[in-house]
Amino acid sequence: MKTRMLLLLTGCALLLTGCLVTSVYPFFSAKDVAFDPALVGNWTNTTEEVEHWQFAAEKTNRYQLTYITKDHTNVMQATLFKLRDTSFLDLFSTEISEENQPPPIPSHLLFRIVQTSPTLKMSAMDYDWLSKLLTQEPKAVRHHVIQVSDDADKNRLVLTADTEELQKFVMKHLGTKEAWGDPVELKKEMAAKR
Repeated sequence: MKTRMLLLLTGCALLLTGCLVTSVYPFFSAKDVAFDPALVGNWTNTTEEVEHWQFAAEKTNRYQLTYITKDHTNVMQATLFKLRDTSFLDLFSTEISEENQPPPIPSHLLFRIVQTSPTLKMSAMDYDWLSKLLTQEPKAVRHHVIQVSDDADKNRLVLTADTEELQKFVMKHLGTKEAWGDPVELKKEMAAKR
């Protein structure tokens, strides 16, 4: 049986083309956390009607995000944060299964918020761009390559930089068009009338 983390990564991989940029450390610090009540509710992908995102407010100025597809449901913590005037979402699964030993290290996923109204548009950092950059400039940001195959294209890149270094890197490449993938667009579902 797969762990929740593997389901999360599989589900999100279906959402995005290519691989996901993951980090051991969060992309935010406590002072960066923001809250937008407009995120709370149920959202549907505008191009994939079977994909739903449910944001529920938590007491900690964060959200519980339930990501639902036809085959999987994944629950994770979503933290909205701002760096300068740009909003981001950091997604993190808090569910760790003891079925796999050693247990996998939970990772953080980053989405840049492009807009919140009338639809929610988010872009993930482009994995292929990052991989190419780090091949050319290995010291651009601390990372580790997990070798899963003799085929270098199948290896997994994980950011190991601390939060401060991650933020500097993200802000440096905020204007780099190739650094951000095509946006995912979600429309808010209307609440059922009683």
